[in-house]
Amino acid sequence: MTASRTLLLICTFFLVILTILAGCIKPPESSSSGSSGGSSWFSGGEKGTSDGGGKNTGAGGSVANGKGASSGTSPSSTETNLMVPATPFASGTPPPTTSLYTRLPDPTPEVPEYVAIFFETLAFKQNKTAYTYALEHPPMIIEMCIKPNMTTRTIWYEDRPGGGKGKTGGKTQTVTTISPAAWFEVTVRDQASGSIVAQEGFAKSYGVENAKKLTIRSAGTYLVEFSGSDLSAEIRIRVPATGTQTGMPLGNMSCGTFLL
Repeated sequence: MTASRTLLLICTFFLVILTILAGCIKPPESSSSGSSGGSSWFSGGEKGTSDGGGKNTGAGGSVANGKGASSGTSPSSTETNLMVPATPFASGTPPPTTSLYTRLPDPTPEVPEYVAIFFETLAFKQNKTAYTYALEHPPMIIEMCIKPNMTTRTIWYEDRPGGGKGKTGGKTQTVTTISPAAWFEVTVRDQASGSIVAQEGFAKSYGVENAKKLTIRSAGTYLVEFSGSDLSAEIRIRVPATGTQTGMPLGNMSCGTFLL
């Protein structure tokens, strides 16, 4: 009787111990795939996994096969913009420059062909003459070679006393000058209104250069007046040979070649 109770107590004690042990051990979770040997508990490999052999893999690890072998992998590094090796700049070579504009060659002025619409030599003795012309294609250039009458006179002047002889004497000298009465003037007027457009001349307030030139640069109908005294004037008037304009060939003038 005593032996039976003792055996019963021993069995009861072992059952209690087994019950306590069974409550403290967590049963393993079922795997989604029996052949893979385990799966990750959290995405990203932050916690270990259990394989079919009862072993856990480390953080970020993966199961190589069903035998429970595991291997660790390092996190992948983020790509960054790094420095790239290059060839140093050659300081002796100046950098190329880009011009913001292109210089065009200077245009060559086109010299028009001229014809003479008037070419005569006029003598003046306190007289005046006039002509009209309808200028359609400017310019109109009036060129003049002035030939004033010359005057000659003899000048006598007394010598200074000399030689200690108490005698005085005189000398004469012949002088040729432009006639003090010589003058010339060309006046260009607007024919309709009579207003003066331009003037040029010889002597008085115009100077005494022999070569004179007057240029009219606007189209219109003009009255050209020549007046003077005690001289003659070689006069040439020329215009561009354009359209239906006709005229005489340009001849040489006695006072030289005029600029265009």
